Amino acid sequence: MLKRKILAVFLCLVMMVVFVTGCGGGGQSSEPEEPAETPSTPEPAAKIGEGRTLVVGIWGGPQEDLVREYVIKPFEEETGATVELVLGGSSDRFARLYAEKDNPTMDIVYLGMGQTIQAAKDGLILPPNPDGVPEYNNLYEQAKAAGAYGVSIMAIGIMYNTETVDTAPTSWKDLWKPEYKGKVAPFVFPGTQGTGFLVMAARVHGGDESNIDPGFEALKQLKPYPAILSGIDETNLAFQQGDVWFTPQIHGYVYEYKDQGGKVDFVMPEEGAPLAMNSAAIVKGSKNVDLAEIFINYHLSQAAQEAYARELFYAPTNKTVVLDDELAAKMPYGEEQVSKLTVLDDETISANQADWAERWNREILN
Repeated sequence: MLKRKILAVFLCLVMMVVFVTGCGGGGQSSEPEEPAETPSTPEPAAKIGEGRTLVVGIWGGPQEDLVREYVIKPFEEETGATVELVLGGSSDRFARLYAEKDNPTMDIVYLGMGQTIQAAKDGLILPPNPDGVPEYNNLYEQAKAAGAYGVSIMAIGIMYNTETVDTAPTSWKDLWKPEYKGKVAPFVFPGTQGTGFLVMAARVHGGDESNIDPGFEALKQLKPYPAILSGIDETNLAFQQGDVWFTPQIHGYVYEYKDQGGKVDFVMPEEGAPLAMNSAAIVKGSKNVDLAEIFINYHLSQAAQEAYARELFYAPTNKTVVLDDELAAKMPYGEEQVSKLTVLDDETISANQADWAERWNREILN
């Protein structure tokens, strides 16, 4: 009996100790438990272009709109960089490229074909880098010819008036038919259309870029000219009024006017249509070459190339770009059509341009 009482007392003491300990007995506060650490959210990786600005010299108007939507927008989203555009004509950019050769302010410059070839020859632009611009590997060989990244192909052929001409021409020589005398309008020289017409006139009359005399003699035979054209609006108005039946013109301008209701059409002559091309080049001395390559790669993508074709009828330089049949029919599209374009000797043209301009003013304008 005594043992049972002792055991009962012992159990009571044990229970009291447990109760006091569990409640923080003795008036002492227990140490607060440390809250569990919340896993920290990792900082997003910095984008390659954050805090940097890429300066791009390009044409304004529709080209600016297209490049903002299909090139700049995805480029800035990917890189975090900001793009600053220098807008204007290619002649202004070309002159600025030379003026700033020791301290360039532009990272990318868009130029015509002859200008690109000259800038590459003078070492003012960097050679293409397929590793940095993977789409370069998909360009037509003609799009690589200028020594940069060809972004749009244009053909210089014959624009003719469908209201006054019953049978479409097939040859440059057709423009010298007696019944068309006084109805063929040259374009100003120097200029893309004017230069192409002079050289092709020389070629189909026994000369070439190294022997331009037959070209000048042939153009003089077309006098009197209904006009010497210099702009798109002026050209379209001359055709609308019926003053001009034929002129050398870039295919895209013809189809653009035709879509607006113009009574015109375009022919790539059997002797060849001179290739005109706009290129993007990275300026030597640029501190943003990595960004420039990403930018140009976007311009060579399906989205940008298709948009240029749809809005401006500029043919893609990237042979993997897919166009629907109706749109493709309005431009030199695909290996077969692009191979028919004539690559002029721009180096010889550039070397003689000043002399030819003087001769143009003396023999053609008078």
